[in-house]
Amino acid sequence: MQNSTGLALNLKAEFFFQQGVRRVKAEKYAAAIAPLDKALKCKPNYADAWSQRAIALGNLGRHEEAIASFDKALAIRPNASLLWHNRSIALGKLGRYFEAINGFDRAIEFDPNSCTVWHSRGITLSDWGHYEKAVASFERSLKLQPDAYWAWYNRGNALGKLRRYFEALNSFERAIEFKPDAILAWHNRGITLSDWGRYEKAIASFNRALEIQPDYYQAWFNRGVALAKLGDNEQAIASFDKVISLQPGDVVAWYNKACCYAMLGNVDLAIENSQQAIKLNAEEYREIGKKDSKFEKIRQDGRFQALIQG
Repeated sequence: MQNSTGLALNLKAEFFFQQGVRRVKAEKYAAAIAPLDKALKCKPNYADAWSQRAIALGNLGRHEEAIASFDKALAIRPNASLLWHNRSIALGKLGRYFEAINGFDRAIEFDPNSCTVWHSRGITLSDWGHYEKAVASFERSLKLQPDAYWAWYNRGNALGKLRRYFEALNSFERAIEFKPDAILAWHNRGITLSDWGRYEKAIASFNRALEIQPDYYQAWFNRGVALAKLGDNEQAIASFDKVISLQPGDVVAWYNKACCYAMLGNVDLAIENSQQAIKLNAEEYREIGKKDSKFEKIRQDGRFQALIQG
């Protein structure tokens, strides 16, 4: 039978644990650490407190410390699939992909029907550049939950990296079928179409993304690139202007806008936009413009040489 001192410590541990959990749920991660530490001081074998502490640390970017906390929790609950899963996510954030995949495999060993674990395993394999294996993981996830739009979306991304464009598009379309306002699916569908050389369809996809979120600057940027590929430099400039209004420090947008002006034969405006890009980051600007044939008209202009030298 538990003595009164032990009962009091357990009650204190529970009180501090609940404080920590509330702060984690409110995304007040730094503030969650202290009450969770107090809970663990009262009850060192409190697996849930170690787990919540690890989650807070992970969200603060303190992944090494998070892994140490997950290890403490796993020493108490070695068969907990969710702990293996969350520990593996932290390992992936550190680029320790081999260990992360081993951890996901342990999680699957204890819960083979977890759609989430198979999906997270696929994300880590994608981050590692193992796209074929990532696709297989996403497909296992989709067998368990066929309407998981996020798994269709990430399957599409992995297939796109493999240049399996037709399959990638089908995957994005399934994601959109289950979540019509999935802006990332619309955007990355456009990226895939651009990579495939289907620029007009890509623009339609970017337009749909922008209907959902008009300030999504990545869609404006990639829309501009696709328009420039079609030779519609004036509309491309309008897209890059939107990017710059949302992200004034985007050197590549300024550079692309300068290229479009160069293609239109307007060297003065090309120089003006080049100058702005150089002011923002001369080194990055030099690197992206080094081998771009579209920029030859500007490179031949004496004012451009003065800008580079300056």
